[in-house]
Amino acid sequence: MKNNILIIGFGDLAERLESYLLEKDNFILGLTRSPENYKGSNLLYWDWNLGDEFEVPIHNFDAVIFFPKPHEYNESGYEAGFINSLELIEKSLEKIEYKSFIGISSTRVYGASQYGELLEANSPEPSDFRGEIVLNYENLVKSKFGTKSLILRLSGLYDNQNNWIDSFVTNFDGQKRSLPNIVTNRLHRDTCAEIIAFAIHNDLYLNNDVINCSEGAISYEDLFKEIHPNKNFNDYFNSNDKNARKVSNSKLKELGFQFK
Repeated sequence: MKNNILIIGFGDLAERLESYLLEKDNFILGLTRSPENYKGSNLLYWDWNLGDEFEVPIHNFDAVIFFPKPHEYNESGYEAGFINSLELIEKSLEKIEYKSFIGISSTRVYGASQYGELLEANSPEPSDFRGEIVLNYENLVKSKFGTKSLILRLSGLYDNQNNWIDSFVTNFDGQKRSLPNIVTNRLHRDTCAEIIAFAIHNDLYLNNDVINCSEGAISYEDLFKEIHPNKNFNDYFNSNDKNARKVSNSKLKELGFQFK
């Protein structure tokens, strides 16, 4: 069935998402502050931070997806990108009809003090201002969009062209880096796009749910060995915390998503 999809904050992930949505003949309208930087079938400029209302060619959507992004990587920048932006967007959405609102979030809300398997049932315990603001954003999504809302918590995004470990080792200055966890919870950007498309095509918003989106945990040492098999992990990294925090993807699998 064809869906009308409105994407606010159209960027790299939305570009990847569009390819999956177009496979099923969906209509995608993307709103972005920098349309010149991205390729989309229907892209419009809109800077929601200016308080201007957007003009769209249709007024009935099956799903609205919001990709928040901090304006700067400090507290005020996170507040502006997550909280203030959502307030402005919600007001603008009053002029259209839509069945669901999908808020893209982060597993950062779980914080660094919880160990073992992190399920959606775990109470978030943010350990820094970023996690606290993202959690406030999640609560705002729930309060403003109620039964229309779905929150997708993404673990650390990566792709094949941008690997921070390789960059760190290549530019190593002799100062070892301390790691907060012995494992990293990751999600490939293409897999992330697949999950969002799956959520739309299967009406997951009907559960008014929060869903972890993660491929699963891999140890930093194993990841290091994949990239630099002839180098010694301990020459570059310290990991004082031997406990593992693993973001569970069991709910996502139970809902029917299959990782490739």
